[in-house]
Amino acid sequence: MSTLQNEMPFNLCDHSYSQKTEWSAFEIVGDYFVSIRRRWSECRICCKQKVLSPKEREIYGIQEFRSCMKDLLNEEEQPVAVSLLSKLLKGNNNKHWESLKKNLLQEYPFDMVDGVIETLNTHGILIYKEEKVPLGWKIKQIKYNEKYLDDIRIFVGWTPSDIPIWISCPFPSLPLPKTINGKKLYELLLEQKHLIFQNVKSVIFDTVGNEVVSSSSVKSYFKFIRILYGLYENVEQKRREYWKTFSQQVFGDTKTIRANDKKRIQQYLGANLEDYGIITERSEVVLSGEFTWVYDGHNGTSLAFKDYTAFPRDMINEIKITSWAPYSMLIIENPALYFSVAKSKLLYNKEWSIILGNGFISSQEMSIVYQACELGLKEVFIWPDLDPYGLQIAQDISKKLKGQDVSVYLFGYTVEWFERVSVYKPLEPYDIEVINKLLSKENLHEKISTVLVKMIETGKKAEQEILFSDLFKRDFCQHLFTESISL
Repeated sequence: MSTLQNEMPFNLCDHSYSQKTEWSAFEIVGDYFVSIRRRWSECRICCKQKVLSPKEREIYGIQEFRSCMKDLLNEEEQPVAVSLLSKLLKGNNNKHWESLKKNLLQEYPFDMVDGVIETLNTHGILIYKEEKVPLGWKIKQIKYNEKYLDDIRIFVGWTPSDIPIWISCPFPSLPLPKTINGKKLYELLLEQKHLIFQNVKSVIFDTVGNEVVSSSSVKSYFKFIRILYGLYENVEQKRREYWKTFSQQVFGDTKTIRANDKKRIQQYLGANLEDYGIITERSEVVLSGEFTWVYDGHNGTSLAFKDYTAFPRDMINEIKITSWAPYSMLIIENPALYFSVAKSKLLYNKEWSIILGNGFISSQEMSIVYQACELGLKEVFIWPDLDPYGLQIAQDISKKLKGQDVSVYLFGYTVEWFERVSVYKPLEPYDIEVINKLLSKENLHEKISTVLVKMIETGKKAEQEILFSDLFKRDFCQHLFTESISL
């Protein structure tokens, strides 16, 4: 705790106190390393301080761990340790002890669980985060010691394939930047790569000196780094995406980038990320087709709108569809392609509804689809981008419709469509990883697997918007019926 110079005598000040805290460095206390969360009140005017009793501490044993972890535990105890450490690894080392203990005690007896955590803590592998209670200290959280991360992975049986590529290979090569924002990201990534390869702890700060993320939190740090790689590609390729689409593109999953990850990026780059290709989540559900609805006692009809109808997203849960004419629905992932198809009237509104997926289908779009199914919708065709994430999105929609009386088809995901594309993008290492996982699944349609293999062979992927010009050369409706693949 720093000592501050005071200009005003304490006894002349009308004190206005604020509470402050900080964690001390680990110090040896008996047989343990202990870090205390110090607490004090400090006057905003004269800086007088009142020391408060500490309420939290972190503690682990001083016995050095220098052998195989199996040597610390007997055969009966090892499964307990594997289960505990695996949960901590999967939970990003952020598990509350009460819920973790409850889970472990459903599998193993109390004495065994207690003995295992005590052994691992004594040898410095586990760190207890404790809070002060009337009779002493109570465990609030248990964390593994980052120092022994590699040993822990070996002990629980994690192989390199179990570790995400953005952790096992965090710094792939980058082309030289051509833009100002690209240069900013490029220089940061090169700096971080140098620090990590030199085994130096890295801390990334925002413009006012606050910590954004530290390499001591392995998963959060490397996720932050991979997001920066994705933003670099956005900037250099002039790509603009919603967060969920971006997450799908970078990590192969729309849910990998969470609220805390977004906050870190915004803390570092600013709240408005449009200069880095991230656009505000759309606030409307957009669809075409002939249907009617009732909202707040008022009747509405899509016939009163030209080409398509756009509903505010927060209105969807209060809308009830009252009639639905289209027998078939086409879900289009790409916005540019969607509006081109809808405005060109390639499909009749009485027979077809076209809904904008825009990289993913949220609960609001699915609410419309479910209501349409109840009123006569019988076929759903999904037209995604020609990349591995487009297929994953189509598979996700198909799963969500399993309980409905509706047939689901994948359209445009064939070698013929892939070869019609005139503009491609290169596959990234993580694209190939996702493709290989898709190819390893059983019951994958031959035409789909052929496209995925073609992507790997050519090192290319494609977006669907470039294909619109080809639609004028054929009967689009007939094409949907004859060339789609059943999911």
